[in-house]
Amino acid sequence: MLLLGTIMRKAATLVAGVVVVCVFAYAALLVAGYKPVEVYSGSMVPTLRVGSIAFDRPVAGGSVRVGDVITFQNPYTPGRLVTHRVIRIFHTMHGLAYRTKGDANATRDPWTIKLPDRVGHVSFSVPYVGYAVWYAHTREVRSALIVLAAIFVLLSVLRRIWREEPGTVAS
Repeated sequence: MLLLGTIMRKAATLVAGVVVVCVFAYAALLVAGYKPVEVYSGSMVPTLRVGSIAFDRPVAGGSVRVGDVITFQNPYTPGRLVTHRVIRIFHTMHGLAYRTKGDANATRDPWTIKLPDRVGHVSFSVPYVGYAVWYAHTREVRSALIVLAAIFVLLSVLRRIWREEPGTVAS
């Protein structure tokens, strides 16, 4: 029984350490100016796989070049972000216009866009983390995390209450 308890404590310490390192790394990326974007579709496979999280660095819209992977507002669905590759830039009477395409798509996107002053340029991605971030936003997962934290606090308090004082003999 003692061995099992030791293994459980070591495993819990290891998991807690990994979680703390991941949280600090994520916070450091946010402080450094990176913006996480979850990848929901396969339009950018193999560059960005479904379930990964892409980290965008804001750059000036005028600095974007053909071949860059950028994140921008979907012109047809307000509030929805699209992460695709720039395939063509051309001049119009109203300034520069951009055409984009997903790497896995056979055809270009149906729109021609004008970029804002600042646009997200994908710097790197981390596979599978997007699933965790997406599920963390669900009510069920948040509720489960709150219940687990409450149980942990309750067990810690009960353990302190029921712990025998050193030097006392149980009767």
